[in-house]
Amino acid sequence: MLAHEQPITREQLQEEIARLRQRINELEGKRLDQRHILESTQKREEPLRTVFHNARSGMFILDMQGRHVDVNDAGCMMTGYTREELLQSDVWLLWFPEDAQNAWNREGKLSEWGASLPECRVRKKDGSEIWVEVNLIPFRANDKDLVLEIVRDITGRKRSETALQRAHAELERDVEVRAKELEQTNQRLKREIEERKRAEEELKRTKEYLENVIENSVDAIGIVDRRGRFILWNRRAGEIFGYQSDDLAGRSAFELYADRDDLHRMLERLRQEEVVREYEILMKKQDGSIVPMDISISLLKDDHGNTIGSVCVARDLSERKRGEMDLKRARDELSRYSKDLERQVRARTREIMGILKYTPAVVSIKDTDGRYTLVNSRHEELFGISNDHIHGKSDHEIFPREFADQFRANDLQVLVEGHSRQIEEQIPHRDGVHTYLSVKFPLYDEHGAASGVCGISTDITELKKAQNQLRRLSGSIMAGQEKERAAIARELHDELGQVLTALRMDTVWMLNHLKDTDLKAANRAVAMRELIDKTIDEVRGIALRLRPSVLDDLGLIPALEWYTAELEKRSGIAFVLNHQDIPKVNEIVATAAYRIAQEALTNVVRHSSATHVEVSLQVQGDVLALTVVDNGRGFNTVKLSESESLGVAGMRERANLAGGTLDIESQPGKGSQVHCRLPISGKRGVLR
Repeated sequence: MLAHEQPITREQLQEEIARLRQRINELEGKRLDQRHILESTQKREEPLRTVFHNARSGMFILDMQGRHVDVNDAGCMMTGYTREELLQSDVWLLWFPEDAQNAWNREGKLSEWGASLPECRVRKKDGSEIWVEVNLIPFRANDKDLVLEIVRDITGRKRSETALQRAHAELERDVEVRAKELEQTNQRLKREIEERKRAEEELKRTKEYLENVIENSVDAIGIVDRRGRFILWNRRAGEIFGYQSDDLAGRSAFELYADRDDLHRMLERLRQEEVVREYEILMKKQDGSIVPMDISISLLKDDHGNTIGSVCVARDLSERKRGEMDLKRARDELSRYSKDLERQVRARTREIMGILKYTPAVVSIKDTDGRYTLVNSRHEELFGISNDHIHGKSDHEIFPREFADQFRANDLQVLVEGHSRQIEEQIPHRDGVHTYLSVKFPLYDEHGAASGVCGISTDITELKKAQNQLRRLSGSIMAGQEKERAAIARELHDELGQVLTALRMDTVWMLNHLKDTDLKAANRAVAMRELIDKTIDEVRGIALRLRPSVLDDLGLIPALEWYTAELEKRSGIAFVLNHQDIPKVNEIVATAAYRIAQEALTNVVRHSSATHVEVSLQVQGDVLALTVVDNGRGFNTVKLSESESLGVAGMRERANLAGGTLDIESQPGKGSQVHCRLPISGKRGVLR
């Protein structure tokens, strides 16, 4: 107290205390008025707050700094804090910093506009920890940004603790302390009034938010009174049941249930448990159609615990039921298809097994490693090993190495090339080695990868013997033909040539004796001489064509030079013969090369309409390569292979008999090429 101030008398102090008490009474009256207003507002918002407070998940309303604005009972039970304690705190009271860093920054503000934390920890009041799933839903109400925090306990443990409120009671010891406490009470009451005003505004914003959530829900939501009559419903309820927005006002919700017995069972459960969750029941739309629904119902109670109504959330199960029916039909159809496919597979299996059993061919299947997985009965019969015993074995475990190496090489070639091949294979039997014509092709699994090789082999040993006999016979015939031609050529040259020469000499003698005495007879002698000369030329040509002596006397090259020159005279086609220094070849190869060239050139003259022909002879190692190329009209080689002429067949046969090969290439309008390759040594020839 300052020196110039007058001391306060007891009366003045009593007056000041009376004035403060009057002020306190006025503030208490205002607080009661505010409480009445708040209670009236809360009653109007009771249905929405019931949805908020009766939710099973913990729900918190926060401002953008993370301070708690409101919390439901589940949130209090989950954390162990009272509502008052939570409203006086922020999220950092419950959350661990390392778990909440994705949602809140270091200043305690929301990092992003909305967040979801699938797993985080919450510290309960008793210090224990629980794992929760948190969804932060920002919303705006009354020009203020808020966050709805929905917390679901994912540990399955719900613990509740009653928080003890600490009471602070201190006795006033003197007038000054009492005056200070009265002033503090005044300030506290003032703050409470301001906080309650803010709470009313926040409750209003929460109501608007919850109304927005209910109205835009994908489920039908309705609130009914004790008699089951609608008080509130959302837009989705009208859409599902086919009613306009005002048609449900005052209507009994019981009218929407199709099965009364099922309705009574559901209501009985609701009376016993006070909640019904995910109850499937049939409901009736306005047009009379029946739809399956999933119903969840919670009772609404007043402050005294009396039931005043209920909240119902319904979800249309029509699409799900149709999906289940479609799935069932698809499964039934799949089952029928599977059974039909199994029958077809069994039938095809029986057919294939019948073919494998009775076919005279040898059939085998090997995997990519060359191990047998299946052989038919013919294979078992020929090689004396059953399918069960051969399974998993390779050719090297069954056949001699030289044969097994051949089989494996052929199998690998089929796998590498990826298509079928026709191969002649030598396979040992008890009576010796047999020749088989094998068709091998790759097998594939369901992913398109090669899984093995199938081989179908036919014994052609007898056929090969017959072919060799025919080839030897053909060679003998051709050799006989060549000998006969040579003999005929010699007869024509020696016998007929001498006779014609003698006739010519006599004709010349007659001409010399008659030209002075009998001119007519002399002219006839001249005509006879010319006819004899022509006949001599014809006989010489026939003899040369039968067996040109130049081939025997001088060799292959001079014979071809003479023959191409003769053809050029007769046909007018330009012939060119290109050749290297060809070593002397034996009679078989020379005759084969000459006859093949002769037939090829004859075909060119007869059929090609060519103007230029080139004949080439080259030595390539131990091979004599003969090529005949023309610029004629060409032909289709496919048609040639379908119906080969005798001339072409003879050319191939001569090449084969000499141990060589013959190929013909041609395209319509692009001329033709004949390629013949013969071994110079003639060792592989059959012709004698």
